[in-house]
Amino acid sequence: MSYQVIARKWRPQAFDEVTGQEHVTQTLRNAIEHDRLHHAYLFSGARGVGKTTSARLLAKALNCHKAEKPTAFPCKTTDTDQCPSCLEISESRSIDVLEFDAASNTQVDKIRDIILDGINVKPARDRNKVFIIDEVHMLSTSSFNALLKTLEEPPPNVVFIMATTELHKVPETITSRCQEFLFRTISRQKIFDRLRLIADAEGVNVTDAALNEVARSGEGSMRDAQSNFDQVISFSGEAIDVQDVINALGMTSSDTLVAVVRSMIDNEPKAALRIVDEMVATGRDLRNFCRDLLSLIRDLTVFKVAGDDDELLGSAAVSKDDLAALAEPLSGSDLVRFFNAIAETESKLKDSTQPRITLELGLVKMAEMRRLVAVEELLERLNALVGGEQPSVKTEAAVRAAAPAIAEKKTLNSESAPRPADPAEPEPKKDLPPAKPPLPKPPEPPEEPSLPEPPPWEEPPPWEDVPPVEEPPLPDGQPPSVDLSFVGEMPSKLIPRTAAELEHYDDARLDDAYEAKLEETGDVIAPIRGIKQIVSPLLSDRPNGNERHIDAEARARDLAAFAPPVFDDEGPAEPVILPPDPTPEQLAEYARSLPEVRKVLRLFRAEIVEVKKAEPRNFSI
Repeated sequence: MSYQVIARKWRPQAFDEVTGQEHVTQTLRNAIEHDRLHHAYLFSGARGVGKTTSARLLAKALNCHKAEKPTAFPCKTTDTDQCPSCLEISESRSIDVLEFDAASNTQVDKIRDIILDGINVKPARDRNKVFIIDEVHMLSTSSFNALLKTLEEPPPNVVFIMATTELHKVPETITSRCQEFLFRTISRQKIFDRLRLIADAEGVNVTDAALNEVARSGEGSMRDAQSNFDQVISFSGEAIDVQDVINALGMTSSDTLVAVVRSMIDNEPKAALRIVDEMVATGRDLRNFCRDLLSLIRDLTVFKVAGDDDELLGSAAVSKDDLAALAEPLSGSDLVRFFNAIAETESKLKDSTQPRITLELGLVKMAEMRRLVAVEELLERLNALVGGEQPSVKTEAAVRAAAPAIAEKKTLNSESAPRPADPAEPEPKKDLPPAKPPLPKPPEPPEEPSLPEPPPWEEPPPWEDVPPVEEPPLPDGQPPSVDLSFVGEMPSKLIPRTAAELEHYDDARLDDAYEAKLEETGDVIAPIRGIKQIVSPLLSDRPNGNERHIDAEARARDLAAFAPPVFDDEGPAEPVILPPDPTPEQLAEYARSLPEVRKVLRLFRAEIVEVKKAEPRNFSI
């Protein structure tokens, strides 16, 4: 008899043997016992968790000949008196239980040949006709549409059982017509228990540590773990230890992962680089190493956050004692930075032409991340240095507790009293600089003179009554407070202007509005002190400038020329009768009497320059 692999030989033969899917098996058993069977089932979940096995068990329970109706305890392959239906279903050769792969039969013609044409044919021997469709998400849209009506209202004694690893690809029109069962990934401990049962039954000498590594290699899949166990048995022979599992499967041992993380904690990347060199020499997959390291960092993060939780740490690669020892010197921020660095490295390894260098630099980057300091701690050290206090090194919890108080300080206060030393704090690090003496207090800036408040609003007097404002003299001939000696050395000068060249337009309304606006905004309307000393060097190259230009008053320009024209309304003019041969004066007088011409003259302030008499035109019909 040919050899049968462990995954097939130890396939569950009853609902009780299905590991890790108790919520599914219990529901199916109750439905069978209480005769509440559905006509369509949809099993979804990861690979190797028992979907197809449960579908076959359900088919055997529906057609087992030991009972007159469906039973929750069908025949097993080890039974000597198993019925023909259960035997044929176990061997996938029953004519009433059709099992096919949708990935190989995606076309609608094949679906019509397999299902639609034979669905109305009654079962040849069994009670029910069962269609098991594996990887149903691979069917085409036309195939799904062809199944819709049949799946919703199938003939009597017809049951559809569909399985898929990608539930999101199945149309909602299909899922709404089925009972859905979500298969979970299996915990490492349950896989270990099942493998130990198989090892004892097969007489395989394997240590618990080695079997634990095999269970971890399955990543929640029972079939993958059993296939890996079969491979390890073929590799090592009679006795199996951890090293055999690592060599056979190319895995990274938990001790190696712990050594890598320990080198990061101790800031000794040289040990991690030696581990990489050993993996490259033995031909290990570096991406698998990164994935295993990511899993360990995840376990450390969970242990740091949730503590000793059996449900969350059920698939941990190392023991809880090792997790506690590794997580103690690390903070949550350190673990997050470690995870991001390894995840980025694992992503780069996919397309890297130098995977070893990429991994080594990623590990060195992890080691350097331990040198990072929290911003709160840096602010505390800076505050201590400014205040003349020796900076201290706090733990993350102490820094987090002091963070609200630090956040309230908008600026560093140099006059604050030194903070008393905390006896619970550790000694300062040796690499920190010694405390510096307090910085001298900066001199206080002179107070700026406050601007006078604007007077209350009063009606401004007429412009004629406002007295001229004279420049206030400097006391005792004091020069301006600003050194303006550089002004006389400037190459460009202001162009001199005489009083006659300056023009000013008197408009009382605009002037009053300007003065009122300045007073409303609080501007001080006063001449600048020392204006003569400022402007004189800018007027000319002559010594002391030309004061006549500074004191010159702008002459008022006569606005009479801009006054709007005044039109006298004399009423309509007397019509002028032209003689047969008028003179130019008579023509001009005649034009001035016309209403249209008079209107144009008024609007444009025009004058009649010349008037011509048009020549008569002769028209003939």
